Amino acid sequence: MRLALLIFALIATPALARDLPPAPPTYEQPTFERPTTPTTPPTTPPTTPTPQQPDDPDEPQEPRVVKAVPKPAPVSCPKVKCVTDENGHRRAMFTADVQPDMYYLGRNFCATAPKDVEVTACCLAKPDNTYQILYNVQVSKKAHWKAKQFCTCVLELD
Repeated sequence: MRLALLIFALIATPALARDLPPAPPTYEQPTFERPTTPTTPPTTPPTTPTPQQPDDPDEPQEPRVVKAVPKPAPVSCPKVKCVTDENGHRRAMFTADVQPDMYYLGRNFCATAPKDVEVTACCLAKPDNTYQILYNVQVSKKAHWKAKQFCTCVLELD
């Protein structure tokens, strides 16, 4: 009996599952009317006034005074300086404006900085609560990351 039902289901399934596609959608073609063109004459663009020339071309004009504003010196630039002493040990020296509890971050920077040269990292604070790190030599990405940690803590931007 089960076998008969199974055979019937297999034979009848394609007939029952016949699916006709839906009728294509119908729509109306939109019509547009052309805008009418104005019959007024075209207007001329407005003319710009020319700058006035001096009456006497031989008359000397006043020289322009250009004021040079010097770039302001950095107010505070906490630094860490990495040097190698005579025994071959890497040392970190700090400026007076670096708090003693930030020394370990400066020593971490010195551990990753180039060993064969003296390296200085200066944390220059900007007015928009950001900073810029100035190096005297090029440093690796890891050393730069350590210097970023040092500068954010020293400038209290974290």
